[in-house]
Amino acid sequence: MNRIQRNHWGLILLFASILVTSCGGGGKQASEPSDVEGKEAAFKNITNYPIPTAFEVTRMLNNAGASYIISLNNPAENVDKYFTLKSKALNLGVYGANLSYASTYQMKQETMKYMEVAKRLIDDLQITSNFNLTFYNRINSNLDNKDSLINIITQSFYDSYNFLVNNGKDNVSLLVMTGSWVEGLYITSQIALIAKDNNDFLKIMAMQKEPLDILFELMQKNAEDPLVSEVIKQLEPLHSLYSGVNGETLTKEQYDKINASVTEIREAIIKG
Repeated sequence: MNRIQRNHWGLILLFASILVTSCGGGGKQASEPSDVEGKEAAFKNITNYPIPTAFEVTRMLNNAGASYIISLNNPAENVDKYFTLKSKALNLGVYGANLSYASTYQMKQETMKYMEVAKRLIDDLQITSNFNLTFYNRINSNLDNKDSLINIITQSFYDSYNFLVNNGKDNVSLLVMTGSWVEGLYITSQIALIAKDNNDFLKIMAMQKEPLDILFELMQKNAEDPLVSEVIKQLEPLHSLYSGVNGETLTKEQYDKINASVTEIREAIIKG
């Protein structure tokens, strides 16, 4: 995509950063750089990951003063219901967003829980990159370091995306991306529903128009795949609603319709 070009110097800087901050042996990892946003941007330039990760959404929620609401997450035990490639890929995205949500708010028990189910789905989908082989240990060693957790999980997003695309599994990468994006929007819409002042959350929801456009465009280019085609049909009503969104906020009518639509899509995803 022409809006996200590869950057040779960014690649060199990134590898240097990984060498400095990666885990070594069984000891505790050194502190990561605090400039998480800058590091995410560097990763994005290299991997061409085309839309915001769940961390970027949950960070906005955190910065807007939203409380952590555990009931908004897909229960970890639901992982036992996912048998098909489609349900596993979509819910890897959902659980990745839940993992981002929990770690952004430094919920250690929830972070470990969602790390375990995400790792299980990563294994089931055979995303056997070198990074994901050590994913569990990296998370477990950095539970007390928020910046490190964000860097590790964000790197896993990009690494998984690269692995899938480079191994001819574009359809799986799109499903994972869709599940993550839907869950981020769902969590935001539910917080907006109960917030006394939901202006910030409506703005975050309005900002999802461009990522959805990009995601929809990518999926349409892969519409010959039956799994992708099924998800396109699920997203079409929501995409149509967002076509009427202009500016940085939603009207009450737009919010109500988008909230209802994303809730329906999300319930279908986690049902399996």
